Amino acid sequence: MGDLQIYEKYCQNKPRSESLWRQCSDCAFFQECQRKLEHKLGLDSHLLKPVQRITKYQLILKELLKYSKGCEGSEDLQEALSSILGILKAVNDSMHLIAITGYEVRSLTELGRLLMQGSFNVWTEHKKGHAKVKDLARFKPMQRHLFLHEKALLFCKRREENGEGYEKGYEKAPSYICLAGCLSGSPWIFTWIYSIAVGITESAKGDNKKFEIWCNSREEVFIVQAATPEIKTSWLNEIRKVLTGQLKACRGKIGDLWHYRHTHTHSRVDIHLDAKFSVVVSVLQQSEESER
Repeated sequence: MGDLQIYEKYCQNKPRSESLWRQCSDCAFFQECQRKLEHKLGLDSHLLKPVQRITKYQLILKELLKYSKGCEGSEDLQEALSSILGILKAVNDSMHLIAITGYEVRSLTELGRLLMQGSFNVWTEHKKGHAKVKDLARFKPMQRHLFLHEKALLFCKRREENGEGYEKGYEKAPSYICLAGCLSGSPWIFTWIYSIAVGITESAKGDNKKFEIWCNSREEVFIVQAATPEIKTSWLNEIRKVLTGQLKACRGKIGDLWHYRHTHTHSRVDIHLDAKFSVVVSVLQQSEESER
């Protein structure tokens, strides 16, 4: 099934090939090739066929499974279907991922594998001094598209279809502007040891479709509303796995710092290390409290 991974790259380049075709669709060379080959369909139709084909594979396999229950080879069919569905998910995720703009800190590939992506209603709350400030909490929610990576959670806004990046008369892939969670050292970049002071609250405002993602002792809170309770549960489970993994990594870092701290003489570096050690322990305690 490894060869089928090429579909992901092909689909990522589909908007580019469409744009190029629009620029040269009237070219006499292509028209002459079509006439000589006696093809009824133009090049644009042939460019679309691989995209259509990858979606048809799952339909064929589902039909085969439907009439092959209990038969020899049904397990192989199920495995093939699972592989195709995995490829389709990867294609769909990558098409959304390449549409993100405004992310200028580092390459998106450095954030690790994309685990989940989807659209949500979002409200925000943040502390300003000792007061809590609610942004639009009393009004309409903000429509945000979330991208959960192994090392970060990005909050993006979908571009309007009549805005920048869209051409009238053509169906376009979605386009997103990255708004939050993309700065190095931000609590949304889970990979950094300073930045794991992130917690989740599984229920919010008495709504079984809402949950909270917060950081730095609730200095900033994102209230997220999923379309269904099931979607909420699946996201909570995946976020919990990410946080747990980072918590384990943090414990390992603390062990390394502790060893270094007790095997080196005091210096300017060690004074800095002691300060870093204290911060890490504090962050770890916050994270463990959020787990409970």
